[in-house]
Amino acid sequence: MEYQTTETSPHGRAEELQWAQILATGDSAKGMIIVLEQKMCTAFHEFEPAWRASALDARHLPFFRERLAKRIKRVLVAMENNNFNTLPGFAELAELARAVDAAKTMDDLANLAEREHTISHIIADALSIT
Repeated sequence: MEYQTTETSPHGRAEELQWAQILATGDSAKGMIIVLEQKMCTAFHEFEPAWRASALDARHLPFFRERLAKRIKRVLVAMENNNFNTLPGFAELAELARAVDAAKTMDDLANLAEREHTISHIIADALSIT
């Protein structure tokens, strides 16, 4: 593959190359799932450290809960619409959506970031082999 990654860590490089390989297949459904899934992952990975750094106000829990849940649900709908709802990671992502909706505190929400990241890997791996 000709793509040169922007990441310097081995984990980041491997992830980025996996996304590039999925996009390079030319399968628009898989490509869009990766794009939407990465937008979701980014939302979580921006929210969580911002909360931990005290850059967010706990009064905005409903706003962040709604925004993160919306990102997850968009991936779920795209997966369903394109017959990827039987792939590994789909059921876990649906459960994560319920956990986001049920989060009672910003800490609860922030604590879901690593779970989301793991699910993203499961989905990307499944898309790579289908």
